[in-house]
Order: sequence, then C-alpha cells, then structure tokens
Amino acid sequence: MKTPLGSDSWQRVAFETAHLRVYDIQLALNEHSSHNLALPFDSVLFMSDGQVFLQTDSEELTLKANQAVWVQHLLPLRLVTIAPHSRFFVVCFNGQTQRKDNRLERFASGTEAKKHLPTGVTLWTASDDSLAKVQWQMLPARYQEPMYYVREATQFILPINSANGLQAHYSEQPVETVTKDGLIIAANQSHSLRNISDRPLTLLSITAPYPRPGRIIKLTR
Repeated sequence: MKTPLGSDSWQRVAFETAHLRVYDIQLALNEHSSHNLALPFDSVLFMSDGQVFLQTDSEELTLKANQAVWVQHLLPLRLVTIAPHSRFFVVCFNGQTQRKDNRLERFASGTEAKKHLPTGVTLWTASDDSLAKVQWQMLPARYQEPMYYVREATQFILPINSANGLQAHYSEQPVETVTKDGLIIAANQSHSLRNISDRPLTLLSITAPYPRPGRIIKLTR
C-alpha cells in the first residue's frame, strides 16, 4: 500500500520476506523534494530514475540512475531530488547489523568487477559477503537462463532498461512478467529469467543472505 507524499510522490513497502524488506520511494521536485530515512537494518539504496542528493552528518554525495550505495543501519539520511522525479528502491536486510562504517559506499555497473560468460551474459558484481550478493546482469536478446534455484536466500529482481521485456519462468507456476516495480523470488523456488525483447536487457539482482552455495541448476529430462 502506497503512503502518498503528494500527488506524484510516495513511499511504500513493495515486498517483505524473512530476509528482505524492499521500500519503493518516489520524490517529485515540485511537491515533496526532500525525504528523511533511518533504516533499522543494513541496506542497499538503488536509484531507478532521476538523481538525488544524499546527506548524512558527515558526508554528502549525489546518486544518479543505476547507481547504488551501501547504507549502515540507523544512519540518518536526508535525500533531496534534483530531477523532476526521482525513484529509488531501498533493500533492507532484515536482522542484519554487520556494517560498522557509516560511510556511503557508492557503486554502479560501470565501476564494479565485470565478467563475460560464454553464454553472452555480462555480470557486474558488488558483493558484501556478510550481507548479500548484488549484481547487474545484462542478458542478450531472446536469452533464457537454465532453470535454477538458490537455497535459503531470497532474490529481488529489478529490470533496468525495459518495461516489459523480462519474464520469470517457473517449473510449476505460470510465467510472470517482471515489471518496473521488481519481483521477489523465494528461497528454493526453481525459476529461469528470459529476455523476450530483441535487444540486450539489464537487470539488478540482490540475493540475501549471501548465497552459499550459489545457483543450483535444476536438471530437466
């Protein structure tokens, strides 16, 4: 349920699981340009659209679309949109208070470790082994992953450059379109992401807690 902050601004809890709580927040320059946060657990703040100015007691920075920061629990944040509309997602790792540095560590797909797979998939990884695995994934046109699952970890999937080009296929459930609001995939849920568009598609994937082991491929006959 959205909590209106104005006619074109809102805050809502988009998803909540045992491992993750995902906040979806939009600020509009002409009505609710400033917003204060203090998150109960360590988190990642990811900019989906627009640009915001972030301020803490000791630091200031700007965050553009497709950039993110690690945020320590209970750190007071002030966010001010400097674009007509700025939308961001805050992924809060329930129960996690590992981070002891209040510095905002900014990261993005262009600055993280890049890896090209033989399948044509490109990965940028910004993991924090104590909290989560954070990746940007670029899927080639018409590409479909093999069916897999992750043990004891929840995944949050957010398309970056496509409105309706990403689908989630399940072994025993209907196909689901992954919208710009994102999608939660439960632990041990067998699934496969498919890019149905004719061009590469980039998505954000956050898996928490950090998956040990990682993906487990589901063999099919």
